Amino acid sequence: MTVSFKDALKFVGIIITVCCAVLVCNLFLNYAIDLNAVAGEVTEKQQIAYTAMKLNNKVVCAVTGGCLGVTSAVLLVFYIGHYIKEHSARFGILKALGYGDLKVAAGCAVFGLCVFIGAAAGYALSWALMPRFYAVQNDGDALPHVILHYHPILLLIVILPTVFYSVLAVLIAYIKLKTPALSLIKGEERLRRIKMKEQKGNRNFLTELAFCVFKDRKMLVFFVGFGCFCFGSMILMGLSMRDYASDMMGFMILIIGLILAAMSLILALSAVVGGNAKTIAMLKANGYSLKESGLAVLGLYHIPAVIGFAIGSVYQWGVLNVMINIVFSSVEGTKHYAFDWTAFGICLTVFVVAYEALNLFFVQRIAKTPVKSIMSE
Repeated sequence: MTVSFKDALKFVGIIITVCCAVLVCNLFLNYAIDLNAVAGEVTEKQQIAYTAMKLNNKVVCAVTGGCLGVTSAVLLVFYIGHYIKEHSARFGILKALGYGDLKVAAGCAVFGLCVFIGAAAGYALSWALMPRFYAVQNDGDALPHVILHYHPILLLIVILPTVFYSVLAVLIAYIKLKTPALSLIKGEERLRRIKMKEQKGNRNFLTELAFCVFKDRKMLVFFVGFGCFCFGSMILMGLSMRDYASDMMGFMILIIGLILAAMSLILALSAVVGGNAKTIAMLKANGYSLKESGLAVLGLYHIPAVIGFAIGSVYQWGVLNVMINIVFSSVEGTKHYAFDWTAFGICLTVFVVAYEALNLFFVQRIAKTPVKSIMSE
């Protein structure tokens, strides 16, 4: 087998993301099925709230499941590409021995086990939270009392993603292995150099290097922006929903947001530092300080971080504005939603401190990059 189960377990990002998606979807889909079962008990007074709750279940599953599903696919593309680069020699040898691209790529189906582990964990965790979730939903008389039932059909949210992502993993690996065996063995792609363009204006060497590092890793720019988007949208949403939803729902959104943000940022920044180890070693060998090396490698990633956080803040305002002021506007007792500047201030402060602390951590990793890593060149 090309990819061992031990290797696949290292890719915890997919496990965590799928776990969060299945957790939320199973909670709301199970409740939606049981909510439909009490349609005949809905009074005229409860009809508006009942309709709004059904719509809310659909929106939560579509937005959360869709967003996390796409994130899982993006992570899968990144992980498999990174794995093939790191083990290119082994893949090249297999191809040189006569194994076809599809046969070699088939070993990557083991990545589907990561999805299964995440989905199974999310499914089990959702059932651990289900009684409490129903108790919160049944609090008050706005809706009929909904009784918890088990629905085997929802096991499909564990089975289908496993099959889909296993096939997707093989397809991604097959595409990425469309490289000559000799190139894979030599690791030419892994040893690709950052091409320094002619300096523009008054840019000095470190500034030009920073732009080259930034442009050379477009996927990592996305991950940094996405991580800060998750932080700005979901953390702020969780803080802003205290007057509109249960503490349980707000806490779930906060935790999922923190997990996605931390996972995306750590993945991206560690890949930036690891992928530029030789560049960092060269800077150290030429006498550049730790601060200068850190700014050259990580400095410009502040741009997608700020943009991602800003877009996330606007996004959560738009979602809550539509859900509360439009969808639930006719529900009696619903407060009008306005942008929560207090929550924004708290979220912004935590974001700045957390992002700079993470940068400081990776700058310290830069300090540990050995100069001998360039000796083989």
